[in-house]
Amino acid sequence: MNYRLKYWRHYLVSHSRHGTHSPFVYKLVDEVIYQKEESAKDVLILPVAIQNAQRVEQKKYALVNRLLRTFVYDQFTYWTDHSEQVYPNLLQYHCGRYAYRHLYYIDRDELDLDFLGTVQDRDVLIINEPHQSEKREQYWNQLKQDSRVVVTIDLFRIGLVYFRQGQRKENFLIRF
Repeated sequence: MNYRLKYWRHYLVSHSRHGTHSPFVYKLVDEVIYQKEESAKDVLILPVAIQNAQRVEQKKYALVNRLLRTFVYDQFTYWTDHSEQVYPNLLQYHCGRYAYRHLYYIDRDELDLDFLGTVQDRDVLIINEPHQSEKREQYWNQLKQDSRVVVTIDLFRIGLVYFRQGQRKENFLIRF
């Protein structure tokens, strides 16, 4: 299916924060995903590569920045098919200590899901453009079906995967 048609389909079937039944996801959507940057001057703080990119990329970068500030982590893994340094620098900047959480930022066309055997309870996966290609969509769907994955949030341009014990398995489609 065409990428734009996929986007419009996602837009029509997805929900806002009021369509969620999970307190965790509602709070995440309300306090992190739907938060706007404070002013237009925040665009000037963006790295030059992102400043010169389309508005969609600026919005994605700002969202990832808010997510990294919210979910404190002390280790990260960056898997990509591209050689840009914008996101690794952001991940390194927000990396803290003693959080006992591993964050994975994945921007690849193909992904071997064997690494899920090492993922812990509080770890987070950020999947860039899960609907960009058939291969990405295939591993995105496999992630959603995996028994170890508890919560997935599909924002169309970014997919979030959470491993949270004590919560029932749910997949959310959220407008972003």
